[in-house]
Amino acid sequence: MKVRQGDKDTAREGTRLDRWREKLPQGTAGRQLTAMALIDALGTGVFLSVSVLFLTGAVGLSVGQVSTGLALAAGAGLLTTLPTGMLADRWGVRRLLVIVAVWRALCMVVYAFVPGFVSFLVVAVLMGCVDKAMAPLVQALVGMAVPEADRVRTMAVMGALRNAGYSVGALSGSVALALDTRASYTAVLLCGGALLMALATVAARIPLLPGKVTDPSHLGRRLSVRILTDRPFLAIAVLNVVLAMHLSLLTVGLPLWVSTATTAPRWMVSVLLAVNTALAVLFQVRASRGAGDLTKAAKLMRVSGFSLAVACLLLAATPSFSVVPAAGLLVLGVAALTASELFQSAGGWGISYQLAREGQEATYIALFWLSVGAQQVIGPLLINQLIHGGTLAWAVLAAVQVAAGLAVPPVTRWAARTRSAEKALAYCGSD
Repeated sequence: MKVRQGDKDTAREGTRLDRWREKLPQGTAGRQLTAMALIDALGTGVFLSVSVLFLTGAVGLSVGQVSTGLALAAGAGLLTTLPTGMLADRWGVRRLLVIVAVWRALCMVVYAFVPGFVSFLVVAVLMGCVDKAMAPLVQALVGMAVPEADRVRTMAVMGALRNAGYSVGALSGSVALALDTRASYTAVLLCGGALLMALATVAARIPLLPGKVTDPSHLGRRLSVRILTDRPFLAIAVLNVVLAMHLSLLTVGLPLWVSTATTAPRWMVSVLLAVNTALAVLFQVRASRGAGDLTKAAKLMRVSGFSLAVACLLLAATPSFSVVPAAGLLVLGVAALTASELFQSAGGWGISYQLAREGQEATYIALFWLSVGAQQVIGPLLINQLIHGGTLAWAVLAAVQVAAGLAVPPVTRWAARTRSAEKALAYCGSD
């Protein structure tokens, strides 16, 4: 019997759909975690797309006032990320994640009604106190709800969905930008708050693995600062500050470099950001393969440093070319930068999971994420030097990235040795 072409196409589409479903985390916890990531990204994307223009347009704040408020919020986030991780280890990651999600939702709702600078300042700082704590709490929750072999892969799927969600959320926010009225901004911000409340509801119902529910005895114990004496892990966190430079390069450095130093048109920035998002959605899961192994995770971090170095050299070369070749180099540069982003994320998940001490998982993950937050403060300052320093400055940054990437595997081995030695001492002490 002859098979019609339409039947073949239908079968092919069905096979593709089945493959995509197989990539998604399995089980109740996996499905709820991916739903939570998508909801969070939608709400955050909506907020980020309209918040600044809402403040400068509808509220009437100056650029300086908005910048001051956002800087103070970022500073508050840096100060509270590590203590939040400590509290999570004491009170329970899932419980604290729900509290943080509700806190963010309420702040976003109040944000929609701020009448002036002082009220904006208060809400921005309150939101900043928990904003940077969300990511490490989510990663810690994945570690408590998903088997060890699937943790990094689950984080990768959530990362891919998050990138897609940010884009959809930003497009939704564009409706308010087009109308440009206080009512439209308020409606969009309230929708964002509702999404974050939905996130809290989903998070509260995620089932944990046996033995991962917080022991009631932990509620009475003191917060431990032992992590601050873990020199190998602190060294890895510092190296991660350098390797996470791709964040500032993409969001701050790339737009400034394209508009001030190259012959490429300014709209090319939007194209490059779209390329980054598409590559991240398509290849995040593939880039994370094997990252659950500590040695492989460290190697991925090393590759991340080399990839970002290549991106720096490609971007540095663009001023020497006319429009079309410059645009081609920019696309290649963003592809290399995205590879760095994917490998750094996957390697970071694996390392922070594997090196976290028992009972302090959220604290260790929070410290690792704190290094990303620190980069977001330091990065824009370095970007200024890049823009004015030209090719030499880009070459220096490339060399620093290579050095940081090369340093990760030996420092990771150092951290692993300290943990092996501690286990040996504990075993001897028990005899």
